[in-house]
Amino acid sequence: MKRYSVPLLLAATAASFSAFANDDDSLTVYGRANVSLQSNDYGDNADTEVVSNSSRFGFKGASELESDLEVFYQIEFGVDLADSDDDEDAVTNRNQVVGLRGNFGEVMIGRYDTFLKDSQGSVDEFKDFEADLKSLFRGENRPDNTLTYYSPSYKGFSFGVTYIASENDAVDDGLSFGLMYGDSKLKKTNYYAALAFDRDVNGYDITQLTGATKLGKTRVGVVLQQFETISGLNDSDGYLVSAAHPYENWVFKAQYQAVDDGNDNDASLSVGADYFFSGDTRVYAWYTGRECDIASYSTRGCGATPGVGQDFIAVGIRHDFSW
Repeated sequence: MKRYSVPLLLAATAASFSAFANDDDSLTVYGRANVSLQSNDYGDNADTEVVSNSSRFGFKGASELESDLEVFYQIEFGVDLADSDDDEDAVTNRNQVVGLRGNFGEVMIGRYDTFLKDSQGSVDEFKDFEADLKSLFRGENRPDNTLTYYSPSYKGFSFGVTYIASENDAVDDGLSFGLMYGDSKLKKTNYYAALAFDRDVNGYDITQLTGATKLGKTRVGVVLQQFETISGLNDSDGYLVSAAHPYENWVFKAQYQAVDDGNDNDASLSVGADYFFSGDTRVYAWYTGRECDIASYSTRGCGATPGVGQDFIAVGIRHDFSW
């Protein structure tokens, strides 16, 4: 079978979208190239690698149907820019939906981040890196077969729900839902808060409270999470605190995360700095140190070997683009 390169396929797809978009469509082609050189010390072994940190490519747009009603869509792919020659591994599916929005809010169907994942906003200062919130917490889900609704905002408050069809009679359908207040990027409001719940989502029931504000120029955030397996055999509590402070072209940031299962705990401390050439291009460096004691986290950041310390250091470049 003839094989095509990833860039050629993406370019052809972009050209196809542009060709079929009519005059009433607003089409944006966008993406992010985020690559770093990373040193990993897992306690019992170490290595150095080039990492593609959730690099992506996508299309989004909208078209007015009638007064106060429009159709919108998003088709986004993850792209591995670092070390994969296998097209099946190099391109992965991210958010891919079509929906309607109007005075009633917006509803969309397809594959999309759950409400709980989306409600975290910008609190995670090391998102897409080794210290990403998902390294110790649960709830970072982008499931297939979703129907999502977000309400319009009323005095700063809004709510949302994600319904997840299981496609399996032995597995219950999932729900992710909750309430939000303010602007998660803290550009329109001084405070942001969200209370979110997952029920029967990817094997877990989760309750999560997120908050963020600014103290002067310093952005601070906190996440509190309680998660339990649907079977009830394992449950844990955790928290994350973060801070980021801009100075000229720099942003200095720090983050601490911990999880306790009642017997042991895992913890992660990260510090880093971003230097912005522009709003679209930055270089960065960060360090993450992690202590691992909980044996049940065999598929999370701590790996399969409890009782070890881990250290990670990275330098990299990120460029966002759109046209």
